[in-house]
Amino acid sequence: MKIAIILNGISRKKKRFYHKILPDLEKNFKVEVFETQYSGHATQLGHEVVKHGYDVILSAGGDGTLNQVVNGMLVSDSSKLPMLGIIPLGSGNDFAGMMNISGEASQLVNILKEPTPSLIDVGKITCLNREGSPVTRYFINVCSLGMGPATVQRLERLPRWLGTGLRYYVSVLSTFFTHPTEKFEVRTTDWTWQGNARVVAVANGKSFGNKIYIAPKAEPDDGVFSTFIATNMSLLKFLFVLQTVKMKKTVNDNRVLYATATSLELSSPDLAWIESEGELAGLLPARVELQKGKIQFLK
Repeated sequence: MKIAIILNGISRKKKRFYHKILPDLEKNFKVEVFETQYSGHATQLGHEVVKHGYDVILSAGGDGTLNQVVNGMLVSDSSKLPMLGIIPLGSGNDFAGMMNISGEASQLVNILKEPTPSLIDVGKITCLNREGSPVTRYFINVCSLGMGPATVQRLERLPRWLGTGLRYYVSVLSTFFTHPTEKFEVRTTDWTWQGNARVVAVANGKSFGNKIYIAPKAEPDDGVFSTFIATNMSLLKFLFVLQTVKMKKTVNDNRVLYATATSLELSSPDLAWIESEGELAGLLPARVELQKGKIQFLK
């Protein structure tokens, strides 16, 4: 097999990759590493790898790197996409955690020696760029509105020495105090919701934002999105909700709503962003559609 590894060039775990993971892979397979050089580079690399006929793409980074690789793969016009795997090296590895990918070299070698890919779903987002033109983005785990995009922007400004957990926690709490609730409308074929919300999330996976389990029962191959809406609430209630979902439990409160859908129309009377896997996708209005069994995933 021809295996391409798309490595996040600024990963703090890059040294571990080169010393602890890559040597074992090179002993067993033909591997080529493509290291990102700038923001968004993994999308371009994903597209080029598909064009050059690799059998496997391994995304070596976090959820953001995975998001870019998936987008690079799916904008390709190739009729045959390579199998996709993960080497979790990021600050947030929510999708890898759900798929029980540890990142140990021995596990990766075993997966690649006898590949049995699973067909998993992908979300397609049609939204607007800053200039107001339509753009298409894809996500494999979760996309969100409200605090999600604001937290993404705040997280990028915090120093990495704080560590993964603290950076996420500080970002979420500071966003709660500084980012007001936003008015959204969510329309599906089966239900409609509108009102002010802290978070509106559409989940193909179980968690986002470093193990915030907004959809603990979701599966990436079940053909349906799990949606999570947290409306306006006090800080005390918000902390309770955050702690509850961190424990993989559902919240029994009328200020938190759970539902399912296969496509959603998202809008707001105000300027509002949508993010996916920690990457800003674009501006509302947006349509989010589930694409069943779009990717062959190695686990």
